Amino acid sequence: MPDRTLVIYTGGTIGSRPRDPDPDSPQIVVPWEELYKATPEIDRLGFGVDCISTPEPLDSCNVGPDEWRFMAETIEANYGQYSGFVILHGTDTMVYTAAALSFMLHNLGKPVVLTGAQRSAMVDVRNDASQNFLTSLLIANPAAARVPVIPEVVIFFGGKILRGNRTVKRDTTGYEAYESPNLAPLGEVGDQIVVNRSLVRPVPKGKFFARTRLDRNVLPVLIYPGVQDTGADQDGAMVRRQLEDPHLKAAIVLSFGSGNIPTKPKFLDIFREARNERNIVIANVGQCLQGPVELGIYETSAELLEAGFVAANDITLEAAQCKLMVLLGDPNLNDPDMEPEERREGVERAFEAAMAGEQTVSVHRTSYGDSGGKVEALSGSPGRGRIRGVPVTGKWSADGVDRALLRLRKGSVLADDDKAVEFRVFLNLDPDAQPDNSDPGFAGRFRKWRSAEPGVIVFDVTAAFRATAVQSGDRVSATIVIDSAGGGIEWEGTELAVFAAESVA
Repeated sequence: MPDRTLVIYTGGTIGSRPRDPDPDSPQIVVPWEELYKATPEIDRLGFGVDCISTPEPLDSCNVGPDEWRFMAETIEANYGQYSGFVILHGTDTMVYTAAALSFMLHNLGKPVVLTGAQRSAMVDVRNDASQNFLTSLLIANPAAARVPVIPEVVIFFGGKILRGNRTVKRDTTGYEAYESPNLAPLGEVGDQIVVNRSLVRPVPKGKFFARTRLDRNVLPVLIYPGVQDTGADQDGAMVRRQLEDPHLKAAIVLSFGSGNIPTKPKFLDIFREARNERNIVIANVGQCLQGPVELGIYETSAELLEAGFVAANDITLEAAQCKLMVLLGDPNLNDPDMEPEERREGVERAFEAAMAGEQTVSVHRTSYGDSGGKVEALSGSPGRGRIRGVPVTGKWSADGVDRALLRLRKGSVLADDDKAVEFRVFLNLDPDAQPDNSDPGFAGRFRKWRSAEPGVIVFDVTAAFRATAVQSGDRVSATIVIDSAGGGIEWEGTELAVFAAESVA
């Protein structure tokens, strides 16, 4: 492995000093050569350090897609010559850069470490700049530092090594400015650099390359109490105007709790129209820093699923923004021969699945195509209907499955009264076999009530999925049995959603 480390210097507080001899004068960012001279400890590390600077020093507020492309191309051009890479960056937008690079640097097998400072060493002897910088250089040269390789884009700051696309900034002045709310640190640094190997992604087997095409037309939309009643007609007009921008490709809806937004029909229609008529991706990201957004797990969120929302579990806003930019720019998802609906659906499916460890659980959807039907229990006999088997898609392992859901799209529960209708659901039941609850494919009993309007009907089939040891690529059929006399169900489409930990094999 090469014994040199490359620094990509963008500027930021870590490279700042007072403009005048007066220490209280405004700060300016100095060239790399001056920062290098101010950090003599670099020469004691035992390996060479080179630097490539951005064309001009930048306040991190001015770092965006153009600069991300410069960094990615620089890493790609120098990938074989260095043990790893350190990016010196201002603190305000560091998490955006880290997230973007994690999606842009495909099959990354070396450390890319972003760091900066709250206080420059050229300003005050009491600072965090020197330790952040020197430790980042060591993390980026694992052989010299005798530490495990971290083949990821990470942020090192305040003694913690954090996965870049999981990180948020939580403090504007403290030396521990960042945290990753839904993932423990990949490592911690005191008198030693200690790496949590169990959390670090494995070195990939494929060839490294950089994705450098990004589409910037992604807009966060904040949900707050009363937003559904804005505008002269109180129909959410402020949101409607945002989604009607002709250049918009994706909207990130910042929702309450685990993914909830107001369900006023006219308000939801705004999102339905944006997705179905203008092919805008509608991504649901929670305002809470900790915990996942889960759509379609229960009927309470099925309305959003029916409206076309997609979610990426516990992804951060910053990671969602950058992930969508990369996906929308991906030539494989933007082939000129694709229909707009096909492109949108491709981005939606890719958004739900982890690309670089940015979410705890991925969603892999298998469509059963034109698979509507109707089942009724007539004359006191149980009703029975079968959904033909199709191969289950997605890259996941059986032991990583968190849950599996059978979803009936545009479905309605039929009943003569307000009593619950009793269902049993089986996976891979032989068409000639009698439904037996001791069968490994028995998913469970379910109670559903008559539907006022068609929507998504959800059956949790996790027990049967695990008991029958379904693997990715296996064909899975479903049998619905109705035990309530006079009860029934009808639907227009079927999908199986597998929620699983990311597979990186």
